[in-house]
Amino acid sequence: MNQTIYTCLKQLRSQADITQAELAKKVHTSRQTICAMEKGDYIPSLKLALLIANVFKRPIEDVFHLGQKKC
Repeated sequence: MNQTIYTCLKQLRSQADITQAELAKKVHTSRQTICAMEKGDYIPSLKLALLIANVFKRPIEDVFHLGQKKC
């Protein structure tokens, strides 16, 4: 069973007025990694996903979704 992982990262960043570079710095990754996640080209590790969710003070399920787009 191969399901796609969707992300609301771009919408959350926009709402919080945070650039890709700013988010990358907060979670100790590159801007290119954030960009790739937003495009669906990169699936983050659990640790990175949790760090990102923590930045937005949201449950991980509000940031990443399995199998269906919810943003």
